[in-house]
Amino acid sequence: MLVRYVLGKEYDKVMSGMSVDNKRIAKNTLYLYMRMLITLVIGLFTARVTINALGIHDYGLMNVVGGVMGFLAYFSSLLSQGTSRFLTVGLGKGDMKQLRNIFSACGTIHIVLALVTLILGETIGLWFVNYKLVIDPDRMFAANYIYQLTLFSSFLGITQTPYIASITSHEKMSTFAFMSILDVVFKLTIVVMLLYIDTDKLIMYSTFYFCTNLFMFFLYRIYCLRKFEECNMHLRWDPKLYKEIWNYVGWNSVGTFAFMANNQGITILLNMFFSTVVNAARGIATTVSSQVSGFVMNFQVAAGPQIYKLYAKGEYQQMNRLVCNTAKYSSYLLILIGLPVFIKTEILIRLWLGNIPEYVIPFIRITLIELFFKAIDFPIGNGIHAFGKMKLPNITSSIAYISVLPLTYIFLRLGASPVIAYIIACVSYPLAMACDLWILNKFSGFDIKFYLLHVPLKSILIILLSAILPVFVSNSFEDGWLNLILTSAVCAIVSAVLVFYIGLDAEMREKVLRKVKNKLAFVFNKNT
Repeated sequence: MLVRYVLGKEYDKVMSGMSVDNKRIAKNTLYLYMRMLITLVIGLFTARVTINALGIHDYGLMNVVGGVMGFLAYFSSLLSQGTSRFLTVGLGKGDMKQLRNIFSACGTIHIVLALVTLILGETIGLWFVNYKLVIDPDRMFAANYIYQLTLFSSFLGITQTPYIASITSHEKMSTFAFMSILDVVFKLTIVVMLLYIDTDKLIMYSTFYFCTNLFMFFLYRIYCLRKFEECNMHLRWDPKLYKEIWNYVGWNSVGTFAFMANNQGITILLNMFFSTVVNAARGIATTVSSQVSGFVMNFQVAAGPQIYKLYAKGEYQQMNRLVCNTAKYSSYLLILIGLPVFIKTEILIRLWLGNIPEYVIPFIRITLIELFFKAIDFPIGNGIHAFGKMKLPNITSSIAYISVLPLTYIFLRLGASPVIAYIIACVSYPLAMACDLWILNKFSGFDIKFYLLHVPLKSILIILLSAILPVFVSNSFEDGWLNLILTSAVCAIVSAVLVFYIGLDAEMREKVLRKVKNKLAFVFNKNT
């Protein structure tokens, strides 16, 4: 009910007269949260069993090899947001003929990029795995085997992107949620099977994982072909459309490359200077971060198509309000979920994994700070992507992201701890956010001062105040389930109260209270 209220009523208040379908946003968000809760439980359990089944060294090996493929397969995300942007704008304009042309053009480009990825993977990537990564000689065959399967999975994933973008553009979040749940259930089954297999578990895990990806590939394809008319690809040469998409892709590739270089480059540097054990710690931190970010991204995914449609209708003022509100409520959701994890990281990891690998705790805490800036910057990026002018934003973000790699290398070369690499990487995100704010202001007149006062500064104030009492409670009891439950409960209550009184304005608080009173009155009258 809170999610529906936040997504619906606030939009009604600040966007009166808009044609945004608030019920659809709320409904889609609820579908995505249902997906997230199920995948969260299964995902955390799967990660623990995977680590135990493979062992810390093979788990680290899987992450570092996957890191190389992630670096090469950044093409997979080049058009992910771009395809969604073009399709959603096409839907907003209601031109089905143009929508078919957009899908076919995007699909063709994805096939080309998939082939480029395959070529790079079988040349530069293969050389890097065999001659530059620190891998035990007796595990080189396993490393090459999982690399090949990862490479072909990336090929499938790139060609799959237009179909997934069609589902989100049509706001069929129930289907998206079902597909995601089915995917994690299959992967849980794979992990359970590992417990009863005596052969090389890493090779078998990679084989079953690839088979799951192949099955999901065909499932997405069949659904989209049956449900969406524009998904029937056809060859048609439209120079103007291809030029527009390629210009978007060309400049967007620069920023995406820099982001992937930042993310995967840190993984590779850690492997070069340390070992696969450190990569395993990074993999665990990434798993925790991805689960926490799911609470925020579901909200942003549901609101994203509406940002593009508002742009298509020329309603820039309403679009800016939606961007600001999405960022604000994303930060509040992250506080409610991420702050208890930040405070009780050690006990959570101990209860989850049974032991705590070196560097895991600082890695997770720094990643959560990084996630905060990514969460409040993502809606700004959606606003920028709506305009499709990608040259300026990608140049600025690339400088922010790529500059940390040589700096990280220098520090590690001088003997710095792996934690330093995380801290340096984290600095790039607020820098990128500052650049995005300036650009959105340039494109649409976005109010930077209002945003800074009502999103990052207000959220940081809530975080600092929310942490005082939970930290006191945490230090007052011996570590264990009671400490975890009490601290988490106090943290949730204090954060919710501060979000209510500091994060919401007076009119919004009054509406929330009235809504709660009406619900309580309804329940009371029904029971009596």
